[in-house]
Amino acid sequence: MLERDHNACQFCGHVARKYMNVHHLNESGENNPDNLITCCVACHAVLHVGRNLTLGVVEVWESKLSQVEIVRATREGVKSGKTLQAIKKTLKLKKGLYPPGSIEYANTIVASMGKSPRASLEEPLSAVFINLKRWQIEQAT
Repeated sequence: MLERDHNACQFCGHVARKYMNVHHLNESGENNPDNLITCCVACHAVLHVGRNLTLGVVEVWESKLSQVEIVRATREGVKSGKTLQAIKKTLKLKKGLYPPGSIEYANTIVASMGKSPRASLEEPLSAVFINLKRWQIEQAT
């Protein structure tokens, strides 16, 4: 899959030879090429937003930025030496319906997502990274 997709995340376009993930498009568990897609660790974290909210990997905020813009800004910020907390302060975020790390957000978002995998939330919501390791989001070519 990595070779087929040229080591590029099919959601944000990030290209890396290391640390890319392969994700199932549907829950059948079939490992045929039509059911698999390449994605970066950051977009994979958004695909599993409910679990990652409960694990403290992401928070959910309202933002005028798209999820792809947040992923890219986070990657660039880390590359320039900023912490995730410093990057978060630059994103102009607003609290939404629930506290940013709440289980209520996880339950509401997961219930609204349906079966189609996507690495973004319903606008204006976006997942913001608060606990990914540097190697998971930096350029790893």
